[in-house]
Formats: sequence, C-alpha cells, structure tokens
Amino acid sequence: MFKSTTYTALLLFLCTCGPAPDGEVVKEGGDEGRQRPNIIFIMDDQHRYDAIGNLNPQVLTPTLDSLMDHGVLYEQAVCQAPMCVPSRNSIMFGMYPSQTGVFRNSGGVPDDALPGKTMAQYFREAGYETAGFGKTHWGRHRTDTRGFETRYTSEIPEEGGVLMADVAPEAKARYDAEIAEMGPGEENNVGYLGFTSALPESDHRDGWVNERAIDYIRGRDDERPLFLYLSYMKPHAGHNPPAGYEARYDTADITYAEQPPWTEDYAPHAAGVNRRELYEPYWKSASPEQWKLMTMRYYANVSWIDEMMGRILAELRRKGLLDNALVVYTSDHGESLGEHYYRFNKYSLYEASIRVPLIVSGSALPPDYEPGTVDHRPVDLVDILPTVLDAAGIPVPDALPGVDLLADPAREGGFAALHEREGEAAFMWRTPQAKLILVFERQARAADYRPEHLLTGEFYDLVADPAEWHDRYGDAEVAELEAEFRQKILAKLSAM
Repeated sequence: MFKSTTYTALLLFLCTCGPAPDGEVVKEGGDEGRQRPNIIFIMDDQHRYDAIGNLNPQVLTPTLDSLMDHGVLYEQAVCQAPMCVPSRNSIMFGMYPSQTGVFRNSGGVPDDALPGKTMAQYFREAGYETAGFGKTHWGRHRTDTRGFETRYTSEIPEEGGVLMADVAPEAKARYDAEIAEMGPGEENNVGYLGFTSALPESDHRDGWVNERAIDYIRGRDDERPLFLYLSYMKPHAGHNPPAGYEARYDTADITYAEQPPWTEDYAPHAAGVNRRELYEPYWKSASPEQWKLMTMRYYANVSWIDEMMGRILAELRRKGLLDNALVVYTSDHGESLGEHYYRFNKYSLYEASIRVPLIVSGSALPPDYEPGTVDHRPVDLVDILPTVLDAAGIPVPDALPGVDLLADPAREGGFAALHEREGEAAFMWRTPQAKLILVFERQARAADYRPEHLLTGEFYDLVADPAEWHDRYGDAEVAELEAEFRQKILAKLSAM
C-alpha cells in the first residue's frame, strides 16, 4: 500500500466505505437489490503519469494520494491520442480515434453525426442526474450539452450550458489579460516558464468552475443517483498558479529533464510537430534556475488542482454522496517538460506524453479490492466508459472496444495513435516492457492499413531504456518481438 505523510484527517476518510443510502436499485444483469452508486468522474489536463506524490516525492498531492491509498492505481494506462480533442472524444464515447473520426485538435463531430452516445447520455437515459463542470473540448463544432442537465464551462460555450464569460465577464477579462503574453493555448516559453498569478483563485477559469461545482453540490436536492463530471484545464501550461502554491516548494529540491547525448532531435514519428523552432533554442540556453522554476510551477499547478479536488470531495462527503460512490480520476494525456531533446507539450507517442494517471476509488469498489492496489495490466482510456457503466448496472454495448477495469479481462498491450504529420499516421503498441511505433502512409480507414504502407518505425526497450533514447527498430535481437507487435497494431486497426 502507498504511504503519504501529507494527509489531513479529512482526506483520510474521503473514500472510505459507508452505508449505502436509500434509493433506486440496479435491475439489470441479476444485481437486484444493489444500490446504484453515484459516479464521480474527475479529469484534468496534461497531467504527467508520475506527477503524483505517491509516485514522485517532489510533488505534493494529498488528495490524489488518498484516492490511491483507498483505491486502485492503473499504473500502465495510456491515452489513445496525445492531445485534447481526440483524447477527450475517445474517453467520452469510449471509442478509439479511428472510430470517432476525431484525430486532431482541429477535428470534432457535430451533434447530428455523433459516433455513439456520450458518457453523460448513457447515464441520463439510465435515470441518473447528470452534471458537468469544466472542459470537455468536443472540437471545432458548437455543440449542445451532450447529455448534461447541468452544465458549466469556462472557455468553450455549449448550447444550454452556462459560460464564465457570460456570467463573470470581469473575472474572465482579468484572467485573459494576465495570460495574454503566454500566447495561444498559454504554451509559448513565457507560458512554460510561468509566473505567480496576481489574481485571486476565483478569477481563474478552474477556480470559477470549482466554485460553481461546490455551489451545485451544496444546493442539490435530487434523489436520483448522480453522475458528476468535473474537468480542470490545468496543470496544462501556462504555469501561473495562484499565490501560495509555489511557496510549498523549494526550487533547490527540484530535479528537471535530463537530455539525451544527441546533437539534434530524433523523433521519426513526431519530427517537427512540437513547436521545435519555439522551444528548442530557448531551453537550450535556459539556466538551471529557469528549468527548476518551470518544473516547480508545473508541480504547483498540480498541487492547486489537487487541493480543489479535495474541496469537491469534502462537499460530496458532507452531502452523503460518497457513501455509495465510484470515484474515477484521470487526465486526457501527459506532458513533456523538456525530455527527449527539448521536447515540450504533447504530440508524441513517447512515455511522458502518452502515459496518464488513472485511479479508481470510492466506497462502491468491489469488496475484493484491497485498498492501495496497484494494477499492472495495460489499460487504454477507452476502458473508463465500460467500467463506469458496469458499476452503474447500465448495459455496455458490444460495439464498445473497452473492457471493465474492475473485472478479469486483461489487455495484451496499450494502443494509441498520432495523426499530426501531413500524409502520415503513427500507431503505438506498448507493454510495460517494450514499445513499437509504426509510421504509415495515411489511409482513409483504419482497416485499410497494410504492411506495404509502412514508412518507418521506432522500437524501445522500456525496461533497459525507460527514457527512450535508444531506438532498436530493425535490430536483429528484437526482430521477433518487433514482428509480434507489428501484427498487434495491424490487427487492432483491422478490427476498427
């Protein structure tokens, strides 16, 4: 079991079991008499898989530590596309990008052409109250709330929802002014180096969303089971946490990315897609103090989000909504903080970008799960939807490719895709021991990919080379495993 020295008394019991409240029971699947649990799904943005205190003592995350200590950590989880829009569509529809048709941040699908039901639509149709707070990022189309009865967003409007700029325009304007020099997406070098925000938390988009969620929980009087979705925009750059969070860290204790012994970038599947002209020259000449500040402020953003999660869980506990609940936490993708030759942001299939934290906790966990379990199976984020549907007794369509994480089925490996380079598509097959990335000429459909479309690849021994500095693609010593993984990728694509 994980240990943490940063608990408060409150956090120690946030996810402990309590008596199930009176309410509607599950009817499907022979579970007559079982109370339908509340489903609490919390997600943040660009959170590295290792930026959790229990995994990295440099980071202060008492809330996430507590969820892990009372639940299950899926420590081999990967996202299906390392960028916001395709990953979030994949999670919410429970489908791979080749099934949703959303491959890039410029993509998305309109309301009248959805590839399936969203997570919220499944729960609403099953009699749950559905409330959503924060970022979903469906893409370039203006959408309705896609199943949420209560909906608050800070940045992208949804028809039928409440937008921060409409009800708190002065606060939104102050925040936009503060981040203006950070550039698009707050992701230029000012955004990464960051600064301490001069604004109160309530002027920040995540702070505003968190307050609206707390107001909703306090005022809720619905007797239906609850599906609550809470999604933060940080720790994604810019690194401008509110005052007080940086003070929890000492930059002298912060370690930062070690560079490979290269003289130029090496990324066959992701060359030129990561704003290299912006990041590489700046960070090559940055001082150790700047590297430490950048990394520390990312961690400070993580701590801020962690504290807000704790406030939400405390309010849910006070309302009795955690007495019978499954709590799921993850992120849409990871974050490169200078690894792999001055690589920042996401947009690659390397470990820092593709791996994500995934925790399932709460009083509705099956009784045979020991607190503090670490599950070493490969996991795809498409597995979240069938897991929460099964927990709620909602039938899972056979067409969904995910598996119930609280049941026995295990994946052989993790799968992801990157469609950032013009005319190319890269696909990954990953186990805890090794990873193959194949680059193909892009095809119209997943089932169209053939060996003759293969352009190049990368192969990494993740045990001997966890930093992925030594590409062994084409190495005779790994030829058999490489061939096996290649067949796994082609088989996965042919089934979509």
